[in-house]
Amino acid sequence: MQLISHPMRLDSAGAVVTIDDTSTRAAAELAGHVLSCLRGERPLAPIYGVRDQASGDVSADAVAGAIAVCEPEITVTAITLTETAMDRVRVQVDVEWSQQ
Repeated sequence: MQLISHPMRLDSAGAVVTIDDTSTRAAAELAGHVLSCLRGERPLAPIYGVRDQASGDVSADAVAGAIAVCEPEITVTAITLTETAMDRVRVQVDVEWSQQ
């Protein structure tokens, strides 16, 4: 099934970009949704998202755990944490759909 890509955007012809719901791109967007939310931020899904990492102590295990809990059909294949300027951490996650 085709889903509207998130964030919603238009292609060069002005059409809404869609993605296949079982594609790697869809899995990547779902993982991005998990990582962009703090746990408790969504009242109807209180465990969705990552714990507040205010201390700056972001770990690969925390990222993988959050994705596993929130989107169990996604398998994390690699996580790269890179420190950037101003005490920020860039998280790159490679994912794929689980074969269940």
